Amino acid sequence: MRRSPREWLFYFLAILFAVIPFAFGLIRAISTGYDVRYLWMALASLLGAVIAVRTTRNRNPTGVLAASAPVLIIATVFAGLAAFLLGARSVLAAGIVAFAFGFCWAASYAFYTLSRPRIT
Repeated sequence: MRRSPREWLFYFLAILFAVIPFAFGLIRAISTGYDVRYLWMALASLLGAVIAVRTTRNRNPTGVLAASAPVLIIATVFAGLAAFLLGARSVLAAGIVAFAFGFCWAASYAFYTLSRPRIT
């Protein structure tokens, strides 16, 4: 099956959202010269997203929001845990970054689900 232009756009957006946490981590590491905590948080949130996707059995595009919710929650929790294991002191700051990374993985999964060709 071939993807339509709309499905290719969703596929591109899925890749873009998956790259964002690592891009922020690299920007932080390069700008400070030593702080790689965001990269570790991105890896932890990726692990959480992979676990959530593997345990989610709903692969139907009509349930994209329902399938993306566990990805958001688990990826956010994993990123938050990584932040505190790496010495974060501010719950609010670590929570905002963890939520942003979790949101990126949830959006990436949602767009990837929508990018798959439909069987007609």
